Amino acid sequence: MTVSVAAKLRNKSRAPKFLLAVPAIIWYLVFFALPIAFIVLYSFGAKDTTKLLPVDLSKLSTNSYSAVFDETFFKTFRATLRISIVATIMCVVIGLPVAYFAAFKVAEKWKAIILAAVVVPSFTSFLIRTVAWRIPLAPNGTLSKWLIDLGFIGSDGIQVLETATAVQIAIVYNYLGFMILPLFVALDRIDVRMREASKDLGAGRLATFFGVTMPLAGPGIIAGVLLTFIPMCGDYVTATVLGGAKGNMIGAMIASQFSGAQNWPLGSAMAILMIGAVLLTLIVGAAIFWVFPRVAILASPLVQLVRRKMHEREENKFRSEKIQTRVKRELLSKLLGVWTVLVLVFLFVPILLVILHSFNAGSSFTIWSGRTSVKWWGELFDGAEMLGVLIRFAVLIGIGILAQSYFKNKSYVARSVKVWITTGAFAVALIVNGLITNWYRTIFDFAGIGDAIRNSFIAAFGATVIAVIIGGMSGVALARRPGGWTKFFMATVFLILVTPEIMDAIALVTWFPRIKDVPLIGVIFSSGWGPFNGGINKLWVGQSLYASAVVTLIVRARLSGLDESLEEAAGDLGAPPARAFRQITLPLIASAMVAGGLLSFALCLDNAVISTLLSEAGSTTFPVALLGATRSTIKPFWGVGAVLLFVVTLGALWFLAVILRRGGDSASKIAATFTGS
Repeated sequence: MTVSVAAKLRNKSRAPKFLLAVPAIIWYLVFFALPIAFIVLYSFGAKDTTKLLPVDLSKLSTNSYSAVFDETFFKTFRATLRISIVATIMCVVIGLPVAYFAAFKVAEKWKAIILAAVVVPSFTSFLIRTVAWRIPLAPNGTLSKWLIDLGFIGSDGIQVLETATAVQIAIVYNYLGFMILPLFVALDRIDVRMREASKDLGAGRLATFFGVTMPLAGPGIIAGVLLTFIPMCGDYVTATVLGGAKGNMIGAMIASQFSGAQNWPLGSAMAILMIGAVLLTLIVGAAIFWVFPRVAILASPLVQLVRRKMHEREENKFRSEKIQTRVKRELLSKLLGVWTVLVLVFLFVPILLVILHSFNAGSSFTIWSGRTSVKWWGELFDGAEMLGVLIRFAVLIGIGILAQSYFKNKSYVARSVKVWITTGAFAVALIVNGLITNWYRTIFDFAGIGDAIRNSFIAAFGATVIAVIIGGMSGVALARRPGGWTKFFMATVFLILVTPEIMDAIALVTWFPRIKDVPLIGVIFSSGWGPFNGGINKLWVGQSLYASAVVTLIVRARLSGLDESLEEAAGDLGAPPARAFRQITLPLIASAMVAGGLLSFALCLDNAVISTLLSEAGSTTFPVALLGATRSTIKPFWGVGAVLLFVVTLGALWFLAVILRRGGDSASKIAATFTGS
């Protein structure tokens, strides 16, 4: 009787299934769907620079689409597709052996090491990694001089910068990690018994690989292609830094129409056609991917017949054949291991060059002077102030680590305190340092870079808070209150993830002037809100879109694997939904929320495309300032700032891995979290 009454009361007060997702729905509608819709509308308008919004919508036409079809656009468009397709194929070819080796050939400990070596450079600032390629590719750089001395090239040095080749190399490097991670996740989930059964039935190694392994790894390949090909097509940072006029890409051309030429209709038409071409290319690629395994399967019987005819031998030769097979397997493992080491070295070389050149005694970041110096560290940091901050941080965090040893019993409270005590010590260190010295304002001597670094942290922190709140709530709603609404919501999340970032950026650039006169909202994005100016608030919105979608997927995946019985029991005992969420659901997803927040922070701190188009005076972030510095000689103190952001990103990723490890996640699950799957 009591249970039935409680159930009736619960059903009576039950809110709509999508209630927790309402903030995300509103956020995506206002800052994603409507801006994209207006981009489509602008593409049918006409240029009118006399207006605040330089678009005349009184007479809609297709003139902008007609203007797009000129030789300049199509030359750049073909070059973009060629670079993106070649880079995607190269990422698969280079990354698949690494993922295969990590999934099947090494122990769990080595899996974690290999994945960490892939994650660290992949989540280091995109722009920093791109600028780093100016060091080995510079005509008068160390590598160029070394090759000249060996006689491999002429006295002119390496002539690669400001060409499509430089863009091709850097794009493969920048996106390789995002291909390896989903490939590893897909391969690691394959049941080894299926591959063994294929071999027991007489299939050879190649037949097993193409007939069993590759089809089962299909989702990972698709995820890797989505994570690489789509952002490649919209990437204009790499082309701007390394390509020059010879390596231009469509993303840079689209951005110039909005920021320079003020031709919004033409830029909008270019963006729409780019999206269409990307989707068409993906459809063709999916069709090829669908056909290839089936052709391999059809050819498999023929391959097996040929192999059996070739390997019909007497019984006394069977043992030697097994020995040869074992030797081949060992040789294959060694070759895969060597290839993996070479790829990991390739991923870390630019990062190590950035660290080395931050100590360059010369006046150029890209040209090594032959001498080391800490001069540029002093240019950026107040040495005495920095030393005091580091000492206070070390002391307080050391106290936190020592305090963990006092919580040795196995009670739930003791375990919880032990897990979070070091984090609490770090928070206390932040508070104490700020109260004592106001270090976050005075530690940077060089005002321009110091302001840019502070703005990067402020923008990343604000966007992370938004992403965690709306992404966490929508993730809970998807996992616990599924229904017909989930299809539309997941479709929106998928669109946010696959839409090139340049498209989001230009959509918001054109959207904020349109909502300028809306009460309250217009003030927030023009005059600012509280201590933050309008540019910072715009960055919060732009960077939170992709980050919130990632948090949504992480929380949904984590909560879907947890038993609902505790939450149902709380409801049966009469707990209101809000209390059940606060006391039961929220603790269950705490680790996922922290993981999503740290991952979001790393992604937002790295953001260059959104920041470049949305930042204003007073809200310039480090990537934007660095991008501007590439137009002239880059000073080594930019390398110092890059190393600082690298250390912060590395700390966030390490803390994320620790949380996931303590939550019982394997290396495969951690890799899946980093890819948002």
